[in-house]
Amino acid sequence: MKRKAIVAAALVAAMSATLITGCGKSKEAAFPDPEKTITLIVPQGAGGGTDTQARQLVEAMKEVSGNNNIIVENVTGGSTGTGTNQVIDSEADGYTLLMYGTYVICGTMTGYTDGFKELDFITGLSMEPFVLAVNADSPYQTLDDLVQAAKADSGKVTLGNAGATATTGVVAYGLNNALESPFNVVSFNGGAELIPAVLGGHCDAGIFSQSEVLANIDGLRPLVFFGEGHSVLAELADVPNLADAGYGDLTVPGGCFRGICAPKGTPDEVKTYLADVLEKAYNSDSFQNWLKEQGLLGDYSKLGEFEKYNGEMVESMKPIIKATGLAKGEYAE
Repeated sequence: MKRKAIVAAALVAAMSATLITGCGKSKEAAFPDPEKTITLIVPQGAGGGTDTQARQLVEAMKEVSGNNNIIVENVTGGSTGTGTNQVIDSEADGYTLLMYGTYVICGTMTGYTDGFKELDFITGLSMEPFVLAVNADSPYQTLDDLVQAAKADSGKVTLGNAGATATTGVVAYGLNNALESPFNVVSFNGGAELIPAVLGGHCDAGIFSQSEVLANIDGLRPLVFFGEGHSVLAELADVPNLADAGYGDLTVPGGCFRGICAPKGTPDEVKTYLADVLEKAYNSDSFQNWLKEQGLLGDYSKLGEFEKYNGEMVESMKPIIKATGLAKGEYAE
């Protein structure tokens, strides 16, 4: 009997040790695993406004979290749909994130991706106004110069954008439709491709994020500011808005909202961790100073607040997307 009792006690001790070890492993596997990399997918090429903001944000995330295993990956194609779909199809474990933007709303409504329907909302970041610009050597000095030239020779004047369903694409198509289609609208694979096309004279004009124009101010001539009021940047403060330019009756998106999303079904504790790190990164001196330098408007929201804000953006974009003729499925009805 004593032998049986000793064996039983040994078994209990072994099981307890196993349970304790198991608990230890569980703690080691807590998010984020130091041996795993958190990847922020930018669904556009390197060098554009979205990519630049993503890289600035990641540096701030590293700074506030002490975790250097955070990287940016550019996944282009499908008018931002390819990168968005890659995130949607990834494991919902917090290690693959999306640099979300108004372009995802556009892509969802135009059938390139299931987009916002298959994502969890972590942190809203900023709004960046758009600017229509031409090459600095262009003969067009004003928006009206450009429009009248396009109307005089329909289809000859090219108007570029960062992708057919990118927000700049919606602006380009919306503008063209409202003016009775005088432009040849050309879609590029992100701002990184659009910029050299206009700088090189291969495209007559382009719809850019404000930061893209600022970074190329010596080579681009801004003709109109699409945001509310005027730019807060000294270099662009004198650029006329649509009303100033005589086109105040046009209704197009004034800029691109950006934030961070994760695949739908990401655990709540992981989303909370990410949201807390992103909040600290957003409020860091380095990121706030960068926002001001770029003239971006802070538009912070977190988790449920971000999801609600996104829903409001979706509703406001529906009539605009439908008016462009690009809408698919339920959004075309």
